[in-house]
Amino acid sequence: MIIALTGLRGSGKTKVGTILAEKLGVKFHDLDKEIEKKIKTTIKDFVEKKGWKSFRKIESEVLEKLIKKLETKKSAKEKITILSLGGGAIIQEKNAKLLKKNCFVIYLQDTPENCTKKITESNKKHERDNRPSLTSQKTLLSEMKGLYKTRHKIYKENADIILKRSDDAEKDVKRIIKEFLKNYQTQGGRKI
Repeated sequence: MIIALTGLRGSGKTKVGTILAEKLGVKFHDLDKEIEKKIKTTIKDFVEKKGWKSFRKIESEVLEKLIKKLETKKSAKEKITILSLGGGAIIQEKNAKLLKKNCFVIYLQDTPENCTKKITESNKKHERDNRPSLTSQKTLLSEMKGLYKTRHKIYKENADIILKRSDDAEKDVKRIIKEFLKNYQTQGGRKI
């Protein structure tokens, strides 16, 4: 079973996913890292050279291959795998259908303001800006507000669980585990 984390950039998908995998004793996969392995450069450099349309095409290809790979690795040891998605992965209908069919999707809902703050802090800490702009907005905050407005509904519609983020990733992971178990049991352990 693949637990896929979706949400805006800066919503904590990688951080929460890493902690969740650690708590459950399972593997963690980051879609963006898998994409960078395939393209042999950073996402930022790729998008600046080839554009978002080319990136979205590769993102879909890598996602499909990764899900197939993870589904075929179902063994007693790997009953659950955690997958962190890029913020835009689920906005493509093809990807949304693939995720809904093969994964238990958790939407990490956070405010554009919090996401902007986390992105800015991360960029300063690592002395980088790892993503090119998705829109023509002048500030990161205005971009994040616009993305939230257009993507929130898509994230919600495709999620099995919606988790409103707190400032405590450990606490959020405990809530995810509790909600996941509750949802999984009430759905009769549906195959996902």
